Amino acid sequence: ILAAASIISRIIGLIYRIPMTEIIGDVGNNYYGCAFDVYNIILILSSVSLPQAVSKTVSAQVAKGKFRNAYMVLKGSLLFALLSGTLAAVVVYFGAEFFTGELLKTPYSVFALKVLAPVLIVVAILGVLRGFFQGMGTMMPSAVSQIIEQIVNAIVSVWAAYVLFNYGSKVGAVLGDKEHYGPAYGAAGGTLGTGVGAVFGLLF
Repeated sequence: ILAAASIISRIIGLIYRIPMTEIIGDVGNNYYGCAFDVYNIILILSSVSLPQAVSKTVSAQVAKGKFRNAYMVLKGSLLFALLSGTLAAVVVYFGAEFFTGELLKTPYSVFALKVLAPVLIVVAILGVLRGFFQGMGTMMPSAVSQIIEQIVNAIVSVWAAYVLFNYGSKVGAVLGDKEHYGPAYGAAGGTLGTGVGAVFGLLF
């Protein structure tokens, strides 16, 4: 079930990147990629292993028939996810200029990275819930939420990239830098889909 969900999600991901790249262009796609490079590293440091850890711990308690302990693991993990996700989000949001400007030398990717900052909180909590259900022996919640997340991500990313690219071009025209602001805002629209998709997956 999880393998099927992963394959479907990856196919959707491959498909929606085509029109989005056409909208924001190579420059915007570069900003998009740089923002995700930073996001992925912080995600690994903050919460990427949470689903596996929660799943293993919960399943161990369930196997012993200690369901109360399993729910205690869930509560503790949610608290940890909230704290680690919030800390990661604060670091990314307030350090966005440093990461994009000083480290990656792509200062215009700052908009896309700042949009991704609060996603770290949502993804951390989402990971705990997925791990909990897997530990309880049911894969459907994780699988369906993953597909929903990617579908919403695809729709919102393409739409927001189009809207914000045009808006950014207008802002750039006023500031005399249309070449960068259009793609930069478009990339931020692409990352907005990631956040909205994660929220819908969490709600499910």
